[in-house]
Amino acid sequence: MIYLDYSANTPPDKRVLSRFCEVASDFPGNANSKHKSGYEAAELQNEISRHIAEMLDVLSEEIIYTSGASESNNLAVKGIARAKRHIGKHIITTPLEHPSVSAPLTFLQEQGYEIDMVNIGRDGKIDTGHLSSLLRKDTVLVTVSSVDSELGTVQPIEQVQNIIKNYPDCLLHIDATQAVGKILVDFRIGDTISFAPHKFFGITGSGILIKRKPLIIEPLIHGGSGTTVYRSGTPTVALNAAAETALSLSLAALNENYRIVKELNTALRSSLKTIGGITVNSPDDAVPPHPQYKC
Repeated sequence: MIYLDYSANTPPDKRVLSRFCEVASDFPGNANSKHKSGYEAAELQNEISRHIAEMLDVLSEEIIYTSGASESNNLAVKGIARAKRHIGKHIITTPLEHPSVSAPLTFLQEQGYEIDMVNIGRDGKIDTGHLSSLLRKDTVLVTVSSVDSELGTVQPIEQVQNIIKNYPDCLLHIDATQAVGKILVDFRIGDTISFAPHKFFGITGSGILIKRKPLIIEPLIHGGSGTTVYRSGTPTVALNAAAETALSLSLAALNENYRIVKELNTALRSSLKTIGGITVNSPDDAVPPHPQYKC
């Protein structure tokens, strides 16, 4: 079988698995514990966070480790909505969002929040004019995926942010799950940004949410210590180390991998054009699928 569904899941790189096993074996302590083994685990966790922050151009205290992009999206969407409910209950999204965004919005709608959908063009891109018309003084959140998981459409995120700037009480959540590892992502755009390492040869069950330092959101999980007050639980140091490794490897190979897959994508599109009755739904400027990678 030739596996091509890399937008759903990628096989973990052997170097990522090796890093996970190494840390899980060498740092058995609970990073929350007040003893030598715990302090060693906590020190390593801090080093991991510092390196990830450096790679993403964010602050280490802006990193929230989660169980995956689904949890990250739930935490961002519900956390922002709950924290800003005294300002308003109006949220704007798109019909293209992952269920881990759309389902929390349905939940919030049942709690009295008003959800509006931005129109989408035939190429899958947001109608920014329609977005502008939907924004109101009581709009507290706009949530949009930077790259669509079906069409590979790259959304005009910077333009979206510039529009939202006129509404100081409105925050922007970006689901970058299909972007990180495929294209360069500017993590300075957006108030919260989610992604998962298993999309770029990391391990399933690991996720990250970037939350701007001044921003206060309501946690999903209460009780117990963690790397942040916004997500309680024993730090999964080995998984976080694996995420760090996957991210580092992915960023180092980003340009070369993109070049290779772009060539393959172009060749495939050209070949399909010679066959009658085939329509390519993805726009010409869509992100090509990530290349297969031999671990």
